[in-house]
Amino acid sequence: MEIYFNRFLSYLLDVLLSTFNQLFILFGPLLVLVVLLNLTAIFTARLSVRFWGRNLFLYGFGWLGCSVHELSHAFFALIFGHKISEIALFEPNSNGESLGHVSHSYNKNSIYQKTGNFFIGISPLLFGGIVLFFCVLLLFRFDVTSLSTFRISTYVLTDFTLLKQIGLNIGNSLITFSNIVFIGSASVWWKLALLIYILYSTGSSMTLSKSDVGSAISGFLWLIIIFLLFNLLTLWIGSFVIDFLGRIIGYISGFYFLLILTLIANLLFLTILAILNIIKNLFVKG
Repeated sequence: MEIYFNRFLSYLLDVLLSTFNQLFILFGPLLVLVVLLNLTAIFTARLSVRFWGRNLFLYGFGWLGCSVHELSHAFFALIFGHKISEIALFEPNSNGESLGHVSHSYNKNSIYQKTGNFFIGISPLLFGGIVLFFCVLLLFRFDVTSLSTFRISTYVLTDFTLLKQIGLNIGNSLITFSNIVFIGSASVWWKLALLIYILYSTGSSMTLSKSDVGSAISGFLWLIIIFLLFNLLTLWIGSFVIDFLGRIIGYISGFYFLLILTLIANLLFLTILAILNIIKNLFVKG
């Protein structure tokens, strides 16, 4: 009896480890990037309003970012079968604040639709990478994800050498991307200006509301439960999920690279705005 009990405990441990590995590969770096993107977007928006003024920022840049923000919610709501009752892409009120919303409902008994709340909640941040991908593809005829050479695995948590190698791969990819966009054969000033305008407009609107965060958390909890139950029922067959992830890891890493590029763009905008605000304050005081 004790032997079976020990085997059962060993199996449960394997289930937990497999679930952690799968969730880490699929969502580990994503969650870190989502937090960083949200923070940089919040500060970029604040500094933008301080420098441009609320109305100029909203009507000059915010209209595009807000529209993309709400469209991202609507897109993933449709993907996960939610019923959309109302969409407002850009509605600045009398106070000059940008208002936009997507009203949607879902079947509380549907696990699929409840899980979708995770992606719906963080969708503005995911769309930042998607916007970057299509902008570069259309303007420069280049697939950004092809630059991704790193691979995500749980070994990065314990192997510093592997983590360092991933950092070097990302650095080399960033240099290649810069060469293509800024000095490549397809590089033209108006393309660069348009790319910067779109990235700035969308990047400063990647902020998540409290309801977005709440929905994302509840959806992610359901994802954890699904992975746990799935592994509990199937792990005895073999680690075919990890094998499957190994085959698609290139696509996952490619999307992570898009988000990394978006984060770097936000950090650059944030730095430039901070400097411009300092100069503006000195000039105004003078």
